[in-house]
Amino acid sequence: MKINEKCEDRGTVLLSSSRQQEPSPLSSPGSARDGRFRLAESRSLSATVRLLRLTGDTSAIAAPGQFVSVAVPGKFLRRPFSVCDWGEGWLTLLIERVGSGTELLHSLVPGAELEILTGLGNGFAVRPESRTPVLVGCGSGLSPMAGLAKRLVSCGVRPSVLLGFREEASRFGAELFPGLDVQYTEDLFAALEKTDHDYFYACGSETVMTELCRRENAGGQVAFDVRMGCGFGACMGCAKKTRDGMKRVCKDGPVFGKEALVWED
Repeated sequence: MKINEKCEDRGTVLLSSSRQQEPSPLSSPGSARDGRFRLAESRSLSATVRLLRLTGDTSAIAAPGQFVSVAVPGKFLRRPFSVCDWGEGWLTLLIERVGSGTELLHSLVPGAELEILTGLGNGFAVRPESRTPVLVGCGSGLSPMAGLAKRLVSCGVRPSVLLGFREEASRFGAELFPGLDVQYTEDLFAALEKTDHDYFYACGSETVMTELCRRENAGGQVAFDVRMGCGFGACMGCAKKTRDGMKRVCKDGPVFGKEALVWED
């Protein structure tokens, strides 16, 4: 959905739980698309995170929460990254430096080209009828929240934003949510209890997302920030238990409705 378009549904997939009337996560109207992208900008957001702005064909991206798979020069396996934001002919990615592959991406200069597979996974379904939603991003999991926030604002909804970080020195990202109430916190669950909301959208580790769903009374959707093997559903390395059986985070997710999930006591 482009920011200037009216807020509307774009098609759904059958993933949400049969026990509730949650909206199904949105998927691309077409298949994933491989293409060449040119780096237009690379800027530092923290000591370990850079924002890359790339230009290329983004027509396969349909919803916030989808991800791309980047071919890193000299590396055998592609690296998956959530789409931070996108528009016609451009997208942004948050790259956290955690190894040699991401170190190489950090070192790229404008003009460099990358092969990127776009339109992967199922994204968040925007709910404009929810008037006081909260966006929850844990560390690098804040990435898809930026594009989601922009599309909620285009629907006339101004969400609150909670960004969870273990240490104050590692905080970043408030600048990605212009005009919104953004709160940094080291105790995400305590901050969420104090935040007035009727719905939540969240992205983070499986441990944090599962505990959030366990505690929350409001409805919501979560995106799992997990390691992936193949990135397109073949290896089953990222399978997650749901009320409809095992689902692959990369293919059936990464976004799931809260009530679709199953957690162990």
